[in-house]
Amino acid sequence: MNVYLLASASINPVTELPDALLPAAVARPEGNRRPAREPDYKKYIPDANIRRRMSRVMKMGVAAAMQCLSQTGRQPDAIITATGWGCLSDTEKFLKNMIENNEYLLNPTPFTQSTFNTIGAQAAIVLKNTNYNITYVHRGFSFENALLDAMMKIRDGEAAQVLVESYDEYTGALFKIMERMGFWRHGAVCGEGVQCFVLSAQPGAAGKVRLRDVQCVFSGDLQTVKEQLALFLRRHRLHPEEVDVLLSGKNGNDRSCPYYQMAEKFFPTAAVAEYKPFFGDYPTASSLALWLAGRLIMQQQTPEWLSDAPPKQINRIVIYNHYKKKNHSFLLVEKEQ
Repeated sequence: MNVYLLASASINPVTELPDALLPAAVARPEGNRRPAREPDYKKYIPDANIRRRMSRVMKMGVAAAMQCLSQTGRQPDAIITATGWGCLSDTEKFLKNMIENNEYLLNPTPFTQSTFNTIGAQAAIVLKNTNYNITYVHRGFSFENALLDAMMKIRDGEAAQVLVESYDEYTGALFKIMERMGFWRHGAVCGEGVQCFVLSAQPGAAGKVRLRDVQCVFSGDLQTVKEQLALFLRRHRLHPEEVDVLLSGKNGNDRSCPYYQMAEKFFPTAAVAEYKPFFGDYPTASSLALWLAGRLIMQQQTPEWLSDAPPKQINRIVIYNHYKKKNHSFLLVEKEQ
């Protein structure tokens, strides 16, 4: 069934809340870390006592949810969050206190805020929302599974509007550990961010951006991924030439990745937009691609910093991303005609 993006919000390294349009020019940043540009939290969390108790990523998550819901003016029928890394700073703080204090007189706040469902729970508390609330922690498939759950809720008539939010933050310790494991070689970029969407079965007045399908493929075989991509388009009776933009998850200078090369050859006429050099990579980075797809369709233009050959018209976008070359996902986003 068709699911529409009624509203969206993003806290990322390039734009700031409220994020109405993509900037026309963005300088390619140096280094391989992309920290998020945090908003003025007083606008979204006016209570200073609540704000003081929140960690950095929790404030980002609640602020993005408040900005997103301000565009719809109603309570969501479900809150679904997704994360791959969770609340790392609170986890590290709790473990550090446990070691330094020999497991005595520990502050319980970092422990309670280190759980993966903290963001969804805090958003529900601020909104006083007692509806369906769940968090998906499936690494590279976290956001995709959250989307699928939201789409099933809407399809089955259990929810009219669903708030779907993804979040991931990086810390210095995480960056160093992953660097030692070889994650940030060849110019690959580490990032962080929070994306929030309100999904509905009915299009909104502001813009008619339609999420048509989501598919996950768990495989390390190139031919299998290619076959599943062909079936993905065939299911919607589409030809590769009908896709205007391919939002590719290629990271840094990884030009030799056979999966991204396959995707680019599969869509010979599509403009290829690589977003991770500017926004960075993390387990739920595909949520950033969905937010970008909505902005590109509403603006009807692709900035030159995203694509060398932007198309004149954007009606259909395919998002392809993989995590560790095993978790592959395809998202089809269209402009409602």
